Amino acid sequence: MKRVFKFTHLFTVAFLLLAISFTYAKEATFSLEQIEVEKDSLSDGLSVQEWKKFKYFEDQLEASTLSAKEKESQLAGYARDSLNILKVKLVAIKVLDQKNLLDRDIAENIAYYTSLLADFKESDIAPREYRFLEEKLAYLQQEAYGRELYWSRGLNVGLALLVLFLGLTMWYQYSKRKKGGTPQLSKQETLVHGLIVQGKSNKEIANELFISLSTVKSHITSIYGKLNVAGRQELLKNSTGTST
Repeated sequence: MKRVFKFTHLFTVAFLLLAISFTYAKEATFSLEQIEVEKDSLSDGLSVQEWKKFKYFEDQLEASTLSAKEKESQLAGYARDSLNILKVKLVAIKVLDQKNLLDRDIAENIAYYTSLLADFKESDIAPREYRFLEEKLAYLQQEAYGRELYWSRGLNVGLALLVLFLGLTMWYQYSKRKKGGTPQLSKQETLVHGLIVQGKSNKEIANELFISLSTVKSHITSIYGKLNVAGRQELLKNSTGTST
């Protein structure tokens, strides 16, 4: 009875060990398959070591105490500046795309990604591999062009309104001047202007207003300037329609 129990016990232990070994072997095989798949995605003589460096940097970054924004910025910067092999760059920017970081990085570094796309097109990488980048660049460039067009139209409208405003202002000033210059004159200048229209000489004006002759001449000069006339005859002509 004891022998049967021991045999059964040993059989159970052996079965458990066999199951554990099988599970471990299966997991190990699965891990090797994962590695092979990763190597296949970076095949054609590509250095897998560079890709491992990128993944190591990503893992170290995730474990760091940096803010999410700093982590995103450093990961995008590493993908742009620290990778040298095109296929590794392509896989790295796919990682950025999966993390929803690519659109913003493209917007901030449009020239870099435009140049990178040109490099992809000249390489032996299949176009379907980088088509997502081409589509994103086309969309973002179209969006940027739309914004520029919007602001350009707004600027044109603003300039048109400014020109219209200046035109109306000039027209108003011209109309006001055509109606007559008297409203633009000071009280004393208006008196002097009225006396000139009556045919008074400078000396007569000075005597009538009780001011000096030089003051009369000063007022007359100011009147000529404000009414935009060259002299007394033009002033009389504009005021009465006749000349003396």
